[in-house]
Amino acid sequence: MDLNQIEHFLRVAELGSINRAAKELGLSQPALSRSLSQLEQDLGQQLVVRCRTGITITEAGSILASRGLALLVTLPALQAMHGTSPGIAVRVHEGFNVFLYDMMKHGMLDMAVIAVDQASEVSIAPAMLIREPLILVRSANLPPPHDPARIEDVVEFPLALPGRPNTVRGIVDRAVRERRLTANVPLEPENPGLCLEFVRCGLAGQTVTLRSVLVERDTSGMHVAPIDGRELHWAFVVHRQRHHLAPVRRLASIIKSTLADAVRSGPWPGASIVG
Repeated sequence: MDLNQIEHFLRVAELGSINRAAKELGLSQPALSRSLSQLEQDLGQQLVVRCRTGITITEAGSILASRGLALLVTLPALQAMHGTSPGIAVRVHEGFNVFLYDMMKHGMLDMAVIAVDQASEVSIAPAMLIREPLILVRSANLPPPHDPARIEDVVEFPLALPGRPNTVRGIVDRAVRERRLTANVPLEPENPGLCLEFVRCGLAGQTVTLRSVLVERDTSGMHVAPIDGRELHWAFVVHRQRHHLAPVRRLASIIKSTLADAVRSGPWPGASIVG
């Protein structure tokens, strides 16, 4: 498995068509099909089902899609670390933001990428800060929102949003309180991809998510608009008491470089580096 194969799969999943994805990637259709087949062989899982109208993502494909963008950032950093320090063991931990933050404060992690509502909320001085806009995704069966969307658009129809505590949910809640409005949130799935599926099948009118989430999903037929003035910050933090260790400094430098590449020329659309 390599990064090109993951990027190819993500584009196919986004567009719902191997032919369309091949054109956007500058590949022939047979070459892209071979790349997908090799990825499926490497993983031992079928990721897409080919049909006359396009493709359907399997359950295994949905799981990979929900992690694909993170892999495109994580894998290059780990590969670079392995190339420069092959004897160093690296443990990768994935978890809810609140748990990662708590583990950092208690010295259980050397470094982490955590999501924060506002840059001023980072009590651990970040080594790097990235902003990413929030996006309103609305059912095609409803009137389109303003573009950019307003907070009034966000509360206009029932929402599917992750339950508290969640950084995106916190940003929405705070914006709604500031305008003295009321949001109707009948569904609280923890997975942002599931929020989108609820909107698609009509269980909710709309959802608020991140631009990076949409890279992994087909939003054709839905209304998509950035929310005016609302963004999430990703803070890359390194534990102060571990920063003097050479392997920690080396990996931190690699991760910063990888994040910068993903923002400037890679697969992280809409993101920008703060400062």
